[in-house]
Amino acid sequence: MAKIQIKSEKLTPFGGIFSIMEQFDSLLAQTIDSTLGLRCTLFGYQYSEILRSLMCVYLCGGSCSEEIVDMVEAYCRHFYIRANRCSSFYDSMFTLTGWKTVEINGIEFE
Repeated sequence: MAKIQIKSEKLTPFGGIFSIMEQFDSLLAQTIDSTLGLRCTLFGYQYSEILRSLMCVYLCGGSCSEEIVDMVEAYCRHFYIRANRCSSFYDSMFTLTGWKTVEINGIEFE
């Protein structure tokens, strides 16, 4: 007989990203905004909201933020955030581990 567990929360394809973002909001957002200062009180986004959205992109496996980095580099006089490209991060991880290939679910990837 199969055991059935009743969950009160809805399951999403993003897994536990929402609980991670709740922890980010409660623990880090205020520290980030107080350290970096407020950008604007009338409109726009605060630094914590920008970092939160970039964190969501990376933790959910996205790579579209590379275009954002290119735009900021091109039009910003002071570029403080150094971001790795996904391919360079991938290459550096393989260099650290020394792996040439990896097998996932019976499929071999280089």
